Amino acid sequence: MSYVTQEAHGPDEGPAGAPRVGRSAAPPAPRFRHDPLKGILPLRPDGGTTVRWDTEPVVCGHAELLHHGDRDGAGIPVPVCASPVAVPGVGTVVGSYDGRVRLYDRTLTKAYWHVRLGGPIYSSLVADRSRRRVVVATTSGEVACVDLRGTVIWRTQTGAGIYATPTLLPEADLLVLTAFDSRCLGIDLATGTVRFARDLPRPWHAGIGSAAHRDAYASPATTADGNAVVACAEYVLCLRPDGTETWRYEAGHTIKSSPVVLTGRDEVAVCPVDGRCLFLDSGSGVLRGVAELGGKVVASPAASGRFLVVGTQDGTAHGIDADRRSVVWSAPGYGPREYTSFTVLPDGGVTAVVSRGNAVGLRPEDGRFLWETSQVLGLADHDPAMDVTPVPAPDGSMYGGSYSGMLYHFRFRTAETAKERP
Repeated sequence: MSYVTQEAHGPDEGPAGAPRVGRSAAPPAPRFRHDPLKGILPLRPDGGTTVRWDTEPVVCGHAELLHHGDRDGAGIPVPVCASPVAVPGVGTVVGSYDGRVRLYDRTLTKAYWHVRLGGPIYSSLVADRSRRRVVVATTSGEVACVDLRGTVIWRTQTGAGIYATPTLLPEADLLVLTAFDSRCLGIDLATGTVRFARDLPRPWHAGIGSAAHRDAYASPATTADGNAVVACAEYVLCLRPDGTETWRYEAGHTIKSSPVVLTGRDEVAVCPVDGRCLFLDSGSGVLRGVAELGGKVVASPAASGRFLVVGTQDGTAHGIDADRRSVVWSAPGYGPREYTSFTVLPDGGVTAVVSRGNAVGLRPEDGRFLWETSQVLGLADHDPAMDVTPVPAPDGSMYGGSYSGMLYHFRFRTAETAKERP
């Protein structure tokens, strides 16, 4: 079941007066779950701000999302389960579990607009850079495209619960998403039309498992030749933009962690729950190598340069040299929290929210610790732990959120802030 609703809309112009634009040239393809290409929506070229990404960022804005009932003034916290989209120089587009999408300014004290969708938002928001829009998916199966003026460009009902973060196939102008009940769909980014919908392999325990329907959980990734790599059940599939299958690899174990496409290597890295990192040929699906991690993997990795950074369930971060396909460092206590992900800072460092709810920064080449955030603000009844993968932006901002309804804006030190000191 699917339908598309087209809505009247004006020029794609943000609150800061960004000019009207059509679709620009296709941007590079995102390679992993929280690739910055999906989480950052630039309105203008980087102004050349010098940011100290190796120093601890500080909270400089916060907001609490509350649902207020009719009977009393007490508010109920609204969880933030999805990583937002950062709009450098403007603020951030945030989706919350009550189905609302908002554009906040950088201080998080002002919402320029809000849109209400038909279900909770768990999947991270995705930037359509070529049109300066944001795509949002809900657990009820609705997918919507919103511009920076708060206009809903299109809505599509897929009939499938969406929890995994979609990927973009820029050359095909396509959004590829996986959904519960073993489904995969391709949606036209311009119109919201469903171009393909297909079944995926079901988990081995589909007939007996109480949670077997909660698959696919991993987010797809995009190859250099414009295909989508999908991990589901115990399999890895490569799909063309029309949804047809080019190859399939059976890993033999459940896959919850999202695949990573390794730039310049024609390889895809996939980590099943048995603690292996598999290196597959992106064109054929042939196994090229294996790295042993020694622990269950459910969090999603990120790639920075030739290094792949992966977290195991025991809380350890591991760095894999993709050239050698071997683990070159391990850092206990710095693995991503549960099903969150590593992402990459603008200078190539990596960051993730760890089990204690703080974001940490690490060097990908040797795992050296750089910084750890603090959300302790002296607020009453405040749980400082974050739960979603943070989104760092080139302007020195970083945005995060929590299941307890908190939003945070962090700032990294810049040359300008250093000059402001007395």
